[in-house]
Amino acid sequence: MKHSHFLLALSVSCSALLARADEGMWLISNLSARTDSVCHAMGLELTHDEIFSTTAPSLSNAIVQFGGFCSGSVVSPDGLVFTNHHCGFGAIQDHSSLEHDYLRDGFSAKRLKDELPNEGLFVDFHINTYEVTDRILSVVHEGMDELQRATAMDSVAMAIEEALADPVRSIHAEVVPYYKGSKYYVSIYQRFNDVRLVFAPPQCLGKHGGDTDNWMWPRQTCDFSVFRIYADANNMPADYSPANRPYRPVRYAHISVQGYQPGDFVMTFGYPGSTDRYLSSFGIENLMNTTNELRYNVRDVKLAILRKAMAADEAIRIMYASKYAQSSNYWKFSLGQNKALRELNVVDEKRSLEREVIEWAKQKAAAAPAGSAEQARYLSYVSLPDSLQNAYHDSFRRVYAYNLWVESFYSGSDILSFVLRQMLGAMRDSQEDSFKKDVEKAFKDIHVPTDKAVFAALLKNYVANVPDTTFLPEFCKDVQRTLEGDYDAFVNVVYERSVFARPEEIMQKEHFADVIDDPITEIAMQLLGVFRPVVDVAEESERLLGDAIREMNHDKEYYPDANFTLRMSFGQVGGYNDYACFTPSQSIIDKFEQQGDNPDYELTPPVYKWLKAGRWGKRYVDAASGDLQLCFLTNNDITGGNSGSGMYDAKGRLIGLAFDGNWEAMSGDLKFDDRLQRTIGVDIRYVLSVIDTYSKNSRILKELTIEK
Repeated sequence: MKHSHFLLALSVSCSALLARADEGMWLISNLSARTDSVCHAMGLELTHDEIFSTTAPSLSNAIVQFGGFCSGSVVSPDGLVFTNHHCGFGAIQDHSSLEHDYLRDGFSAKRLKDELPNEGLFVDFHINTYEVTDRILSVVHEGMDELQRATAMDSVAMAIEEALADPVRSIHAEVVPYYKGSKYYVSIYQRFNDVRLVFAPPQCLGKHGGDTDNWMWPRQTCDFSVFRIYADANNMPADYSPANRPYRPVRYAHISVQGYQPGDFVMTFGYPGSTDRYLSSFGIENLMNTTNELRYNVRDVKLAILRKAMAADEAIRIMYASKYAQSSNYWKFSLGQNKALRELNVVDEKRSLEREVIEWAKQKAAAAPAGSAEQARYLSYVSLPDSLQNAYHDSFRRVYAYNLWVESFYSGSDILSFVLRQMLGAMRDSQEDSFKKDVEKAFKDIHVPTDKAVFAALLKNYVANVPDTTFLPEFCKDVQRTLEGDYDAFVNVVYERSVFARPEEIMQKEHFADVIDDPITEIAMQLLGVFRPVVDVAEESERLLGDAIREMNHDKEYYPDANFTLRMSFGQVGGYNDYACFTPSQSIIDKFEQQGDNPDYELTPPVYKWLKAGRWGKRYVDAASGDLQLCFLTNNDITGGNSGSGMYDAKGRLIGLAFDGNWEAMSGDLKFDDRLQRTIGVDIRYVLSVIDTYSKNSRILKELTIEK
């Protein structure tokens, strides 16, 4: 997209005050004095106790993990939660139909009784986190292999979690490794299971730009949705009931419509999912050539089929909207991450660091007493790069085959995936059979002809790319012998004979045992027979490499990789290169008027009319630009799982919702680049204007505490 003159004119002012980002996803329950002092030097006005406290209400009490995959902020005394539209997308899709297309038209509950319940959706509130490394590692002894080590530690972790759990209050605990298992912390949460949909913007706003703009800047996406937490009469967690009441939170976030200036301090709070920034150069190469490249190639085949089917039929579009969005997100991510890793020479940079570790370790070993444990430890560091190279080389084919299997079958056809999950679930536990309920939930969003096309295409792709015949199930060999490799004919026969291809019949089955002789069940059994779960043969060496790097640079503070635990990051508002730090209202109109043939830029007539009128609401218009600013940039540190994270100003007031990162820094999960790394957020004033002036939902606005 060409930049408007207005965006270019703003780029200098947006970038002028922007310092390099202070990378890090910091544990707010264990924030160091150094990090705290850096935040205050950058403008933070809150004390640490106002951000996190176990004895008094603090900002952290307003942060939730949303559904186990996103983040959110409680924004009212009656339990309203702001998160991203793409975080609520599955719930919005579940409630949508041809008669009530909440994806296309949006959803706005005018009364409490109109708010829609969502089975399986929950939010977790963080209570506390503390270290338990000594207890976990007390059972580790010299001579243990990785499996023995993991088994012993798991038993201790389970005992800690069970001791802290309180089912009556819906409190659970999770022991999680940090620094690849060099340290362990336990986090305690309270879970609320009654979470209802309150508001969603039309998809042309909430998902504006679609796949075209995903991971890109500039953006105009109004990526938000609103939910409400419900509790019982005593304000305690409870399963859904019409008698439940809006939850009264310990603390909720105030909202600021004051706006922001280049250089302003910004904090994000949320649950980043997974980073691996201490991974070796060999590990990165392995990930690029197995996980990323393979994921992109397999999903490219699947998504092409889904796009065609969704474009041809409105009912199929609604049916597959959420699944398509989930799959396409990391399809594009995989391509972008490999591209950025190559362009930023991340592997070479890692190799240089590893050579530095070797030289440092040699010097330390030479200075240590001969034959001592200290010398042996440093000598083990010297051999780490060779150990890592050999481990990844030896496991490459197994890892590639495993990932190909997962993408082609476990995450491929919805019917086959359903059967595989049922089988694996039966192997893991003996819980009450929920087959009928699982069928009803899964098959309402399966279009059999589309599923058959996906099954056939991914099966052929698997056979063409599998490393060797040991990973081929017997039915593939039969197709080669009896049908001369005609997999389309094979799949046609399977779907003609399978009860899973007849939703009205499968809905009548009570137990999985009733379909154990089905042809798709037989295929799934054979696929599990060639399934080769990958043991991370490099895990110990990767952990020791991280230990060596931290010891070598002992004067530097290292944050742990993201692992779905509550973190804080901080930065400043600002653009990069020739990009401005925010997008003006005209930019979304321009995309539609100039590129409206791209469905990702389509605007429905009511939305287009609202945008053209420009009546945003006086208090949502920025004082400096005189415009409704749509999205903005900061140099905060985020990753997947941070979606929906609140973006807070120096006073701890909500000014936006983080929803994406930028294409140029897609290597960020493996290497943070402080020149390029950016967080893209939707301006909270854009959010409020949509709720207020587009949807006319004054009820939501009245609940919020909005400050100038």
